[in-house]
Amino acid sequence: MRRILIVEDNADLANGLKRNLEHEGHRPVVAGTAKEALLEAAREAPDLVVLDLGLPDRDGYHVLEELRSRGVQAPVLILSARGLESDKVKGFRLGADDYVTKPFGVVELMARIGAHLRRAAHEDTTVGGGSLSDEVLHSQYGLTERQVEVARLLARGMSNAEIAETLGLSTYTSRNHTEQVLFKLGASTRARVGAILRGEV
Repeated sequence: MRRILIVEDNADLANGLKRNLEHEGHRPVVAGTAKEALLEAAREAPDLVVLDLGLPDRDGYHVLEELRSRGVQAPVLILSARGLESDKVKGFRLGADDYVTKPFGVVELMARIGAHLRRAAHEDTTVGGGSLSDEVLHSQYGLTERQVEVARLLARGMSNAEIAETLGLSTYTSRNHTEQVLFKLGASTRARVGAILRGEV
């Protein structure tokens, strides 16, 4: 079951995509604004992002650029009414993996999403010793599910206050989780957490 983040402010379209993805056995989450999208991506890393460009608060390109700057490597499929070549080129330059113009065929879109998920899964298995999985962090380091979430946010350089806001915790609880993560990983800094999670040490 893959977590798919749908960033789309058109409720009817977003809910239609959500139903189709659920039917395919995935776990879709809908965000109607750029802010919601970035919070959802920080809360739990998506396996794929379906991204509209015309969002009410910020342009979808901003979301794409921010996701890539935070180290989110999941495939991003732009779904937009903007069909100019310059729009597509900008999307690909910022790190998009695919670009589908509206209106679109649902069957084709589902096929494209499936192809990107298969490719990403194949890369995860063949690249090998890259980032540590949740299972490894559980079994080898003894991190709880919540501590794994905190560790991944620490690796992105987030402060305790930012982690608290992202995960809906108090700053006190966030600080306690951070201390436990640093202790269990044997890390003295956030940068060290990032290096451990990337499998560099």
